[in-house]
Amino acid sequence: MKRFFNKNYPLIFSFLTPFILVLLYFISRQMYPFGKNSILTVDLGQQYVDFFAFYRQTLLHSWGNIFYSFGKALGGPMIGEFAYYLLSPFNLVLLLFPGKTITAGIMLVVLLKYGCAGLSFGWLLYQTKLQNSWKIPLFATSYALMGWAIANQSNILWLDALVFLPLIVLNLINLLEGQRNKAYCLWLVVMLISNYYMAYMICLFLCLFFCWHQVQNFTNFKKLISNLWLFAKNSLLAVGCAAVLLLPTVATLQTSKGQYTINHFSWKLEYFPPKLLSKFVIGAFNFDQMPQGFPNLFIGTLGLSLFLLYFLDKRFPLKSRICAFLISSFCFASTFIEPFDLLWHGMQFPVWYPYRFSFLISFWMLYLGTQVFNTRFKITCQKLLLLGIFLTALFAYVCLNATDFSFISSKNLLLFAIFLILTLWLLTLKTTHKNYYLLFYLVIVCEMGCNLFLSLGNLSYLTQADYVLPSTSLAADVKLIQKKKPVLYRVGQTYARTKNDALAHNFNSGSYFSSALEKSLPDFYGQLGNPDGDNYVTYTNGTLISDSLLAMRYFFDNKDLGEVVPDLEKEQLSSQSEKSDLKEYSLIEQTDLTQIYQNPFALSLGYGASEKLTDLKVLYNDPISYQTNWLNLATNTPISNRYFSAQNFNEVVFQNTKSSINLTGQTFKRTDNDKDAQIIFKFTPSTNDSYYLTLGPQLSSTNVTWSLGNRLLHYYGTFRHTVILNLANQDKGNEIVLTAKFKKQNLTLDNFVLYRLNNQEVKKKLQQLQKHQLKTTDFNSRKIRGTITVSKKQSLLATTIPYSKGWHIKVDGHKVETLKIQDTFLACKLSPGKHHVELFFVPPYLYLGLFISFISLLILLLSNKKLNNQRA
Repeated sequence: MKRFFNKNYPLIFSFLTPFILVLLYFISRQMYPFGKNSILTVDLGQQYVDFFAFYRQTLLHSWGNIFYSFGKALGGPMIGEFAYYLLSPFNLVLLLFPGKTITAGIMLVVLLKYGCAGLSFGWLLYQTKLQNSWKIPLFATSYALMGWAIANQSNILWLDALVFLPLIVLNLINLLEGQRNKAYCLWLVVMLISNYYMAYMICLFLCLFFCWHQVQNFTNFKKLISNLWLFAKNSLLAVGCAAVLLLPTVATLQTSKGQYTINHFSWKLEYFPPKLLSKFVIGAFNFDQMPQGFPNLFIGTLGLSLFLLYFLDKRFPLKSRICAFLISSFCFASTFIEPFDLLWHGMQFPVWYPYRFSFLISFWMLYLGTQVFNTRFKITCQKLLLLGIFLTALFAYVCLNATDFSFISSKNLLLFAIFLILTLWLLTLKTTHKNYYLLFYLVIVCEMGCNLFLSLGNLSYLTQADYVLPSTSLAADVKLIQKKKPVLYRVGQTYARTKNDALAHNFNSGSYFSSALEKSLPDFYGQLGNPDGDNYVTYTNGTLISDSLLAMRYFFDNKDLGEVVPDLEKEQLSSQSEKSDLKEYSLIEQTDLTQIYQNPFALSLGYGASEKLTDLKVLYNDPISYQTNWLNLATNTPISNRYFSAQNFNEVVFQNTKSSINLTGQTFKRTDNDKDAQIIFKFTPSTNDSYYLTLGPQLSSTNVTWSLGNRLLHYYGTFRHTVILNLANQDKGNEIVLTAKFKKQNLTLDNFVLYRLNNQEVKKKLQQLQKHQLKTTDFNSRKIRGTITVSKKQSLLATTIPYSKGWHIKVDGHKVETLKIQDTFLACKLSPGKHHVELFFVPPYLYLGLFISFISLLILLLSNKKLNNQRA
């Protein structure tokens, strides 16, 4: 054991140092299981943790969810989601952490990724003989805990890139230097499968690295062409081996992120380039840097110093240093020149977390630095002077412009100065000193540890209770409805933890948050009157019509318990929407915190409709007309038929703003800019029907605070199209008071209209559709079987399953042509009568990808076998 440790201690410490430093940070923040807080923050808490719970559910119980899930908004392909979020081999650890303990599992995965990143970089240095002894964990720690890794800790799906990049580069070097094995190809396959997005960036970088390596080792053009062929062939084989995953993912991207590709750009600077220097200061990160910040490039003062010294070191051929300078210039330019930035991000501007490729720059800087810091390293007075001038100028620039950098404090600058001086002093010492490298290692541990604590100390995290309480309630509610007769349906929510609750708890909902959300769904929600964005939809603003047409059979509702008591078990859940329409539905189950309602008017996911539904037009910012037209066309009712009628307010009170008879579309200004301004709207329902209020995008929470009676109005406050709010039902004679409090000097009542719904007329139409709905006899995540009887007037099988080329329909055993209706949903035509219908989903390009992967793997194996025979 002692012999093993003495031989491998550089690699052991390469793993343990970042692992322990991050663990100490987690303990200091009292993260579960070490305290009351959790590791969840930003996207990790809002998105990824639910995907991880879905991952556990899929691998342990429902393998079909790999291909398709109705928990993805209204339904959607999942291979692309797995490819981006879930195929890291580290995620297998999560299978050991059920329920609330999954936050501890995520913490362990993060720790393992940091540790393995250090280990893989250490292995690169060890195998290439660039470093030895304490120099290996010294650089490994700088690499694993680089500024990019700390700033993106919550994006743990990207951290795999840090683990696999050194292994890919190592085996590329081996490939180009005569060790013609399949390791380079296989490690690149692992990266492509683990996260294709980061793999894309790595592939671009490998092209640059190949150029530098060939310039440095150039002998003749014949050898260059041979190496180019080796590099291209093995890289393409790697892509081919991963085609079974990549091709279906491409199909998903064509309908999601591919819709937002930038085709026109300008050659402009994204910021003043010298500001980039601020990111080399210790702890240069805070929350504001996440949505819009500078690239995270911190690698420690030693790494920065050695990178600069590389270009001054005459031990390296001039051609190598020139090539390295050109590559470095391009990489740095990519952080502030728009077209280059777009190239690294697949021609799309990132939504939050800018300059996601900057980990490659940090790797490049450290790799060049390790070339310098070897046994023959000696810094001359001239080099030391030049280095000192540059670092002093950097420090001076940041100090003089400190007001421009809110993420840098005087503490950061003081620590940066201390480590800068320590580094310059240590570089002047003789490397032959017994503990020289150990001393440098300890300085690096302190510096990278300080950066870790300072950077992440600026973030806040969810408590464990914030995660457990709603998650436990949802799990209990899901368990109750799953005891009912198996029917394919959806569930609405008035309370939620995140938009991805359905994924995490294995039920079908209408909300979703993903970077690869199909564009047709936000477009549809924008017409329907529900909040939408490029990467999310949330079904919080349903009406009696939309609830029923979208098969919202059940609703999870949180009880109003009045005062919140300290006991965790009895804390109250937060409402995310007003839902007076629940009074129309049947209360069927309840727990201490929640109650479950059943919608008796809900259709199944398929129903017989008039073929006129294919003529339903896109209609933004008028959800009332859209829902009216949907119901009319589906039921073959004249388009002029109306279910909603506009209502007047009984009284409107204007405070600190001028009064007006007209409301909708009017802009109101504060009379006294130093005082609060608000408008109070009062109405008393004259019937027990549903009452709805429409709000245009200028009435979002950015511009106004809404109150209902003496409490805040429950609604999702971010929306870019007109939304619908359900204010009353069964409230005849009860006064409703709505207050709009200005947040800015002006307030425009954008699309602000009160409507009454003719509930009885709507119910009749819904019951008409229920007579011709699809009755499911068998279903799973990718297949639905059932029967349907349609009339001549309603001969269209309309579904609320989002259209995809992967969906196929058989009617009475014969495959039929599929249609796309409402620019969103799957449909097909039927002849009058009773039919047996089967819908099944096959991911587009899956079989083609499988074939390409098989051929590529076969070529790889045969070429390797041929090479072994030649060697023999």
